[in-house]
Amino acid sequence: MMGYLHKSVSFLLFFVIFKITIVENIKNKSFLYVKTYYFSEYQNNKHLFPFRQKNNNSNKYPSYLTDKNNQIFNNISLNKKTYDETYEIICNELELLKKENSDNISHIQTFLGFIEKYYHEIKKHNSCSPEIFLKLFLKYIETFKKYRYYSFHNVHKYDESLYEWSLEFWLPLIDQKNSRFLGTNNIKKINNWIEQGHNVFIFSNHHIEADANIIKYYFHINNAENISRNMVFIGGHKIRVDPLSRPFTVSANILCIYSKKYIEYPPHLKEEKILFNHKSLNALKNMLSLGKTIIWVAPSGGRDRKSQDNEIQISPFDPKIIKTFNIFAKRSNVKTHFVGMALNTYNICPPPNTIDIDEIEKERSCSYSPVGLNLGDDIFDIYPQMGENEITYKIYDYVNDLYKKI
Repeated sequence: MMGYLHKSVSFLLFFVIFKITIVENIKNKSFLYVKTYYFSEYQNNKHLFPFRQKNNNSNKYPSYLTDKNNQIFNNISLNKKTYDETYEIICNELELLKKENSDNISHIQTFLGFIEKYYHEIKKHNSCSPEIFLKLFLKYIETFKKYRYYSFHNVHKYDESLYEWSLEFWLPLIDQKNSRFLGTNNIKKINNWIEQGHNVFIFSNHHIEADANIIKYYFHINNAENISRNMVFIGGHKIRVDPLSRPFTVSANILCIYSKKYIEYPPHLKEEKILFNHKSLNALKNMLSLGKTIIWVAPSGGRDRKSQDNEIQISPFDPKIIKTFNIFAKRSNVKTHFVGMALNTYNICPPPNTIDIDEIEKERSCSYSPVGLNLGDDIFDIYPQMGENEITYKIYDYVNDLYKKI
């Protein structure tokens, strides 16, 4: 009995100290690089995807595909090539990359496997031209080189030169005819809220590494490029340290936070990671106090996996995450909306069924498949009398309802 009492008192003392530490950290001065919601100014581009336009001139490409300063692009002819020829060029470039990056050989080898699957899928479905296939992957290689040793700050501003590419890269794998993009009427509501200076949290399930790109694409094609460019995604550990994911990660605005399963590993970095998270939470507090902030987060803390009966179920949401954000929203003194979103993107780039916190995935797969996205309403409007202890469960049930429709 005394042992149990001793453990209880110790835990309570730790919790109080931890809470005081967080509160004191939150009171710190704002980060200089978190000054405003708007990460960029942009111009609407109605013809972002040239290979999707009718009567397209195949010799015309988006700006990122015709960069005159890009050495790789300049060394390769843009003349019409077959799928096999472009695939061979990409593989040769990756073999050269291996020689330049001896510390990333295993990751590059993994990516070669991914490219092979990508190549077979687009060739089978004729979902993009060989030239576009070539340029998409040469841009990936260029970005891999540029960011291979990049260290993420607490808040990462997206690389504007990668905006179009980040939307186009996954498009050849999407069966657009059978995809379902629902809830588009709620985009106007979000735009109106932002114009009024409000904040928006989008609580969503999470399927694949490319979800941020799919979400940006959803808003972009629905005339909401301001949301697509300025939304901030809360990103965890692997999308930052994985060399293969990094080119896609840097193309989005990221608020970097270690999820609880990575805090403990490795043990000697635990305190450093906790301090990093405190700074990220402080940055979030600063953004919310300014208003006009849109934050996307997966409250489950990770990607959904298939169950033993081969069904993809939405992972449970962590009440502590949603409670923390609710507290921050109230302290900001800015009207904040909690919006639900459901994603069904699993098949175009499925995650492994096992979770290994100390290893980066050694195999990447992909397939041509429909995707689904359903943007919901403000949970506070749906349940105006909802108590604080009910928020997590109401949001989780609501996202599940949205998911069933896609």
